[in-house]
Amino acid sequence: MAKYSINLLQADLLPPKVLWTLNRVMSLWFLVLAVMLVLMFVVRLQVNSLNVEFQALNSVNTNQKIQLKNLELDVARNRQDAELLAQLNTIKLVIENKQHLHQQLTDPAQTYSAGFSTAMTELSELHDKNISLQRVNIGNGNITFAGLALSPDAVPNWLSGFESSTFLSGKRFINFTLSENEQQLTEFVVSSAEVKKGLAR
Repeated sequence: MAKYSINLLQADLLPPKVLWTLNRVMSLWFLVLAVMLVLMFVVRLQVNSLNVEFQALNSVNTNQKIQLKNLELDVARNRQDAELLAQLNTIKLVIENKQHLHQQLTDPAQTYSAGFSTAMTELSELHDKNISLQRVNIGNGNITFAGLALSPDAVPNWLSGFESSTFLSGKRFINFTLSENEQQLTEFVVSSAEVKKGLAR
């Protein structure tokens, strides 16, 4: 005998399928956790790399600061000392004066070097104990004497001895200055102009 069955459960009566099941939610959580772990690992690597780079740059910066301080110290040591600079300028001035004097003594058009030596020889022969010469200038036909005398009349007496001089006899003194200093010594300046032949008496 045949059996007949009737299915009273229709599709409309079935419950709808749930999209977010427990398994799917758990899987999604594990996936998010894995992604976060990967991201944390990547970020940690980048941080470590940046720390290494920062330490390297900081070391370079420290070395450069040390070099800068050393350079500043070297510059400070190499600065010219004012006292040494003054001594150098003095030495330069002395050398320049000596070169100028040498040029005057060796240029016959300016100083008549041959006559200068003759004049010095004759002046030593005409030495007077009452006269102290401090400056002698011979050049361009002119002679200037400057010095100290124990008394005012000692200067004319000394000049009178030039008549017997070969080099000084042809000169005439046109400037004659006498003054008494604080030590009560007579300061004198005597300058002459060369007398042309035929005009001297």
